[in-house]
Amino acid sequence: MPWSKTPTWVLAGGAWLAFTAGFVNSVGFLGAAHGGVTHVTGQVTQVSLTLRDGNLLATLSAAAMVLAFFVGAVISGAIIRSSELTRRARPYVAVLLIEAACLFIATFLAVRGSSAAFHFVALASGMQNALATSYSGAVIRTTHMTGIVTDLGLFVGHVLRGAKAEWGRIKLLALLLFSFVFGGAIGAVTFTQLGAWTTLLPAIGLSIGGLAWLPFSEPAQKN
Repeated sequence: MPWSKTPTWVLAGGAWLAFTAGFVNSVGFLGAAHGGVTHVTGQVTQVSLTLRDGNLLATLSAAAMVLAFFVGAVISGAIIRSSELTRRARPYVAVLLIEAACLFIATFLAVRGSSAAFHFVALASGMQNALATSYSGAVIRTTHMTGIVTDLGLFVGHVLRGAKAEWGRIKLLALLLFSFVFGGAIGAVTFTQLGAWTTLLPAIGLSIGGLAWLPFSEPAQKN
């Protein structure tokens, strides 16, 4: 499908997921995790730094964040087939609701002062990123912006050398970037007011979105 014909529901869904990721990632930076939870690059670097310092406990904690994100992607991969990205695909609803459950658990743990809360946020983020990884044969990310910014720069470079611009895809990438930034800002403001309860809001939002989608979805077709 040409990117200029990307369905509105894909644009809206991608923006919503990027907003959610930006929201919880800012909570990770402001909370006890002291770093991003929706991407693994920073946590892998933490593993390297803590290994240098000989801090085994910190190394294990950072490695557990990476593992949680990985397990989340595994869960999505077990539930969703990449060819199923349609508005009626029920497996996507299942992943959204499991992701919401992870954030509810994270909220409960955060209120009790447990650092394991951020591992459940990383788990949810891995699920979400795998959910939105592929659309129309091209990669879409909602939990981290490195690829988004890289692609935007690449397309601008193409335009500068006279190539035809893929305005549909550029619009989608710009929307994801804006949504992530906006979500991060709202998450930061909310964290100052709600503290450990902050992740309850995206958990509720994902639950409402998944349940609202459920009546319109259908079971996955068997191969």
